[in-house]
Amino acid sequence: MYPELKQFNQMSKEYDERIKEANERWKILHKQKEMASSEYESLLGQYGRRNSRVSMEELHESKDEYLRLMAKERDAMEHLDELKESRRYRMKDFVDTLQQGRDREVGAAERTMKKKIEEMHRLKAEYLMIVQQIHQINEYVKDIEESTLQAFQSMDTRYQQRTDYSIYPALAKMEISHREIQQVFTAGDLPSEMSKYTDPYSSFQLIRNEKRP
Repeated sequence: MYPELKQFNQMSKEYDERIKEANERWKILHKQKEMASSEYESLLGQYGRRNSRVSMEELHESKDEYLRLMAKERDAMEHLDELKESRRYRMKDFVDTLQQGRDREVGAAERTMKKKIEEMHRLKAEYLMIVQQIHQINEYVKDIEESTLQAFQSMDTRYQQRTDYSIYPALAKMEISHREIQQVFTAGDLPSEMSKYTDPYSSFQLIRNEKRP
């Protein structure tokens, strides 16, 4: 998570907590005001009756308590509205900062990805160069065998070949040109005939012969 988003989330969390607390306070005061209102209305109804035990002083105290709680409830509601409004404006003002942080982070990620793609192209080209070398080694061994065979035949002597051609047989037969290697550097795609050697889902597996001649 980049710094601006972390700051945005923290600010939003703090506002949510303050708004929740303010809302809970308003609910408590609202409930207390409603109870005070019911009590005042009850005393007011009793005060007008004959033989009522409710005094004028009690009535005024009940009314004052109701008005006091009503004022506190109104202040709590105003505070709650102010918090909500402040949150809306501060979050809105932070949008540009958030966007700038996002653009910076995505830009950096894209530049890194581009470097990794270029590195991947280079590794693919290096892979082709190794295949090319394997082919050249194979051709060299074949040339040795053919030349040795000719020498033995010139002496009418039987020649027993001991070279193990089971080591990477398919790769050894592939001839890779410098042009194909250069294309991988620029385009990044291996030749189609290489897919069965690089596809992780291919059933083909390179054969490694551990036997010694």
